[in-house]
Amino acid sequence: MRMTTFLLAAAGAALLGCDEVPVTSAAAPEATPEAAAAPAPTVAVATDAAFEAGLDALRARHGLSAATPDARLARAAQLHAEDMVRQGYFDHVSRDGRTYIQRIAAQGYPTCWPVENIAFGSHDASGALAQWTGSPPHLRNMLTSGSVAYGLGHAGNIYVLDLARTC
Repeated sequence: MRMTTFLLAAAGAALLGCDEVPVTSAAAPEATPEAAAAPAPTVAVATDAAFEAGLDALRARHGLSAATPDARLARAAQLHAEDMVRQGYFDHVSRDGRTYIQRIAAQGYPTCWPVENIAFGSHDASGALAQWTGSPPHLRNMLTSGSVAYGLGHAGNIYVLDLARTC
């Protein structure tokens, strides 16, 4: 039953696309004393050269500047990918109710026009890029105009791409 729910959520998310609401600021959830005392998780943030080249080529074909990797966005994306795998869901909203805007802000990135793409079932980052390129709402996210930073995360076969204009 849990796997069926997960697969239905994945299919629904793929069909519905992503939020595209411009946001200039967002508050992170209130910190609790317990959360403040807990050590921050150590997240390995790696870049994928093939993904970066593909994203930059896509943006160049549309007359846009290259996107810049950002460790804060990568941490937000990586933590969300790991959380989805660990808790068995596929959604832009974490099980604890946080949105990608709040997750990005929690990593210290000033949230200027943030967007998020999530992909399920890709064997590598280039496959996730191909999925997103074939989906108009996801493609629109990757073609955000102006100076754009991004972070890519993955766990298992779930990929998360957080993008934001630099503030």
